[in-house]
Amino acid sequence: MKVFLIGYMASGKSTATKKLASKLGLQSVDLDAEIVKTTGLSIPDIFKTKGEKEFRKLEQTELRKWIGKDDFVMACGGGTPCFFESMDEMNAAGVTVYLQMTPKAVVDRVQSSKEERPILKGMKADKILEKVTFQLKKREPFYSRAQWTVNGVNLDIDELAGMVNHSK
Repeated sequence: MKVFLIGYMASGKSTATKKLASKLGLQSVDLDAEIVKTTGLSIPDIFKTKGEKEFRKLEQTELRKWIGKDDFVMACGGGTPCFFESMDEMNAAGVTVYLQMTPKAVVDRVQSSKEERPILKGMKADKILEKVTFQLKKREPFYSRAQWTVNGVNLDIDELAGMVNHSK
């Protein structure tokens, strides 16, 4: 079984992946962490030194490497489904779940997090909501192609595990 959790940054994909993988007895995989392991560079460093285009190529390569494997739950990067044919490939390979969030909920989480978010770096607070709203609207057509859509704010892992098991 292959499960891909998708959604915008700060939607809880990494945390949900660990919990869901544990509940289902599968390996927990964080796509960004796999890219860091492969390249030896942090995600912000990749964006800074190689740019987003190169990052997206690395992301696709790593995703395809994992699509060839079995028995995992993967936290995908926020932009993963939006580039190349990644959404089609994930849908064909396994179960896709969109952790849906409102722009305001995303901004609240981002501002209370210590994690560096390359695409929001150096932005003033009022501009962050504007950017998140814009990007979410742009990415929604990709995210909405997931087989399941769940509320990322009040995610119930037991309920999600039941949905995923039902998808087998």
